[in-house]
Amino acid sequence: MLRRVVTGLLGLLVLFVTITWVALESSGVITVTTLSVNGDKRQTHVWYVKEGNRLALEAGHPDNPWVKDLSNQTTIAVAGESLDGRYTYTTDLSPEGHREIRNLMRQKYGWRDWWVDLLFDTSQSGLLELHPTDTYD
Repeated sequence: MLRRVVTGLLGLLVLFVTITWVALESSGVITVTTLSVNGDKRQTHVWYVKEGNRLALEAGHPDNPWVKDLSNQTTIAVAGESLDGRYTYTTDLSPEGHREIRNLMRQKYGWRDWWVDLLFDTSQSGLLELHPTDTYD
């Protein structure tokens, strides 16, 4: 009996981890490179939305390390999904910016966004709009 319960729980755990990995990493992911306060490079996988010439990211919870890094620099590097390059950025942390990026993420990622929203606090996220540049910090 105990063996069956443990096996069932392990199966549920594997299913949870698999669904979470698929939701977070299966497609539509770029790598953003920022610099920490002490100058170390930090690489973070993030979702993005591209509409025409507009490229938008969700600046997650303000305590997220890569989001904190944004206050230390004026450009970030992006890699993946044919978006490789350096970008300046503007942030919109207003309630309107939050609603806009949440709507964009839900439209693009669908059930994946719903799943991630269950696991992570997105209530304080904002819109991060990227602009291509040749400038380096």
